[in-house]
Amino acid sequence: MSEAVEEHGVKKAAPVGIDLDRLAATFADFGLGVPAAITELLGGGARSFRIDRVDGQPVVLKVFNDALPYATGKETYASQLLRDLDVPMTRFLASDETRTRMPFRYTIANYLPGRQVMTFKDAPDVGDLYRQMGEMLRKLHTVPVPGYGAFDADGLHDPVSTNTEYLARRFAHGIGQFRRYGGGEALAQRLEAIFAAHADVIAESRGAVFAHDDFQPHNVLAERDANGRLQLTGLLDFGNARASDPICDLAKALFCSEHDAPGSTPHIRAGYGAFDHPDPEAALWIYTLVHRVTMWMWLRHVGVILEGERHDLMGDLEAMAEAGAYTA
Repeated sequence: MSEAVEEHGVKKAAPVGIDLDRLAATFADFGLGVPAAITELLGGGARSFRIDRVDGQPVVLKVFNDALPYATGKETYASQLLRDLDVPMTRFLASDETRTRMPFRYTIANYLPGRQVMTFKDAPDVGDLYRQMGEMLRKLHTVPVPGYGAFDADGLHDPVSTNTEYLARRFAHGIGQFRRYGGGEALAQRLEAIFAAHADVIAESRGAVFAHDDFQPHNVLAERDANGRLQLTGLLDFGNARASDPICDLAKALFCSEHDAPGSTPHIRAGYGAFDHPDPEAALWIYTLVHRVTMWMWLRHVGVILEGERHDLMGDLEAMAEAGAYTA
């Protein structure tokens, strides 16, 4: 049987096409045993289901919405780069884009215990979790990649050799969309000038590494161990993963985490430790500017920010424009 769970007071039923008979045939094709029950999991952009099996540990079926341009191969490729890393994380067992076995695109992966770190935000010892997040992110950044760029199912897509070229391309796209969605010409020009003035900071990259690009409390799991201490239990969602400068990825992690978990920044930074850059605070500052531009235009694109609506991100960008550079 299939069990829907309640999220924000609304029952979420399994999408049409998920039933045990069809799922059993799919699992047999991949040698994944016999499914026994389906339970929807909370959170995430795609719908995910815990599949309990008769003869093994549970696994997770992640179903992708055809309305979104998402290729499952990108996520599986990205996770393979971390296969030798000592990090509890999603490890894919199967992926299918054909819609021949099931009427949707999906991945099947290991089941990770725990709850989103976000759910522990009011725990008095949550700072320890944030510190562990910093340590985990530092481990991800030990994986080198030969070029800067986005991943696809086969590797790096249209990579470049320098951080300067990659960030310029990424920022140009973001600021172009910022203009398109009504961010304002005067502000866009000011932000462009600030980005250009920090060219030397951006050029000081030590090389591209695996960058999760969405490392925040909603994508990391935790639980209490036998002694009652909070411990990270899993890293989720490689849909945004790319090859990037590590400080750029750290800036994104701090930006997103601080938004959802105010006060997390010093703990994450303590766990991450010092990094090699002649002006580390300026680097975090300019990368944060890039991420704020990108996030604002993305939220406008998907309709979270409506046309003409004032959002906190705009105030942040205006403040950065007025400052012009990092100030202690």
